[in-house]
Amino acid sequence: MNRKGIINKINNNSLYEYHIAEVPQRGEMLIFYLKEDLERNTKINFYEKAVDLIYSAADVYDVTLVEWSKCKAFSYYKKNGVVSIGLEDFDIFARRLPEKLADDFVEFTFSIKALRTKDLEEIINIRCFEDLINYVVELIYTKPVRTSGWYERYDYEE
Repeated sequence: MNRKGIINKINNNSLYEYHIAEVPQRGEMLIFYLKEDLERNTKINFYEKAVDLIYSAADVYDVTLVEWSKCKAFSYYKKNGVVSIGLEDFDIFARRLPEKLADDFVEFTFSIKALRTKDLEEIINIRCFEDLINYVVELIYTKPVRTSGWYERYDYEE
């Protein structure tokens, strides 16, 4: 199955706890996020998972947490091999989704720069969002290659 087919199969199946969005203008970056109807009921410790993801060897670009009840948003991100935490402009999120203001839950998204089709074929078997995070944490990438633009592209270990 091709990349687009895998993404569509996951996004169109109600048994999966998450969605995937593809960002072609950013080197086919993928954004993973928990389905909205599950956000209020999850028992996942997103703060712990954010640290696991950003410190993993996987090609995770950033992890964003939006604390709706506290009107705060922040991201963990990697730049030049260094992990940083940045406070985001909460107004961007509030304007986009005003109905979530003052809700008592944390919205969690993470972006990964690239995945091999082989890895996506494994992900198609993972329905639980926490299991997906754990799978991504275990991915290994090697040989960073500097390219033009604001991101780095990696070759994969075969």
